[in-house]
Amino acid sequence: MVTAVRPVFQKQGPATNCVIEGEALGWRSCTAYAMAMGIDSATAGAKRPSGCKIRKLTGDTVKGLMLSQVAEVALRDYDVRVTVKTGADTISPASALRQIRIGRGFVLQGNTSGLPKKLQSGGPTPANHAVWVNEVRGGNDAAPKEALVYDPAADGRRDGIDQGPTWWAWSDLLSFAAALELDENGRKLGPGRLYAGFIQARPIEEESAHLHAAPADALSVAIQAPDVILRFGASKTAPFPDRQRADPPAGRRVNIRRRPDRIEPGDIVDRVRDGTLFIAYQKTTKGARPTAGASRVWYGNRRGTEWIHESGLRHIGGPS
Repeated sequence: MVTAVRPVFQKQGPATNCVIEGEALGWRSCTAYAMAMGIDSATAGAKRPSGCKIRKLTGDTVKGLMLSQVAEVALRDYDVRVTVKTGADTISPASALRQIRIGRGFVLQGNTSGLPKKLQSGGPTPANHAVWVNEVRGGNDAAPKEALVYDPAADGRRDGIDQGPTWWAWSDLLSFAAALELDENGRKLGPGRLYAGFIQARPIEEESAHLHAAPADALSVAIQAPDVILRFGASKTAPFPDRQRADPPAGRRVNIRRRPDRIEPGDIVDRVRDGTLFIAYQKTTKGARPTAGASRVWYGNRRGTEWIHESGLRHIGGPS
């Protein structure tokens, strides 16, 4: 099992901990603070924005945040891609467990009504909330015993409440997730589904870090260029970077692969839904043809570790 790098704990409170345009948003920014810890983990501490900075970059100072909002900030501003599973595209606990066991920690949204008293960091009044889930331990293949949770509201201000990174029982985490209120009528998400945003798996990123030392064919040689690691005969995009969105056929997903020079099931690192933001830093015309007669054009991320064929993208353009 691979575990995500443990981030530095960030607390969201008090309300004045995050003031933007005169609005005290500390207690309304749990999703931003959880994502900030996720970015810290995904980059092994190389990028450590505050939760308030994430909140500011969303441009939203009115309400609580959606996972899609902070996920776009993570990708656009910190080069951390987050797979968002919400709405009609939730994820099951079993699938979430498979992801975290390969190093994909996640931001989880839920409601504190599903937690025991010792974990109700915001007080006894039920409220929707978000936390960072870093890793699991114990248990068996079907279910771990515990998950290491970074709750940005667990800052020690309440007696008898666990604070900082805490091992939650897996059953408590699932209860928290199921209690998420989806609308003003109190409709709950219910068991068997999670609203979560997963960072990319570490092994893929670590592979790129050792490319210079690994034997490679002509296509996979990495070339260092400003702000990008060019691989597979790629060149920088124009514009640089180039913002695009996933554009699959109706009812399908777009495959993200770790390399563009072959079409193997084992090279698929994610499948993303229509409209998912993908920021391309490089483009190769020497990739594999996904179908007969298709082009050989693929677009890659900054480190050349994630690729999408041009047929799976629609152009937005521009770096911002």
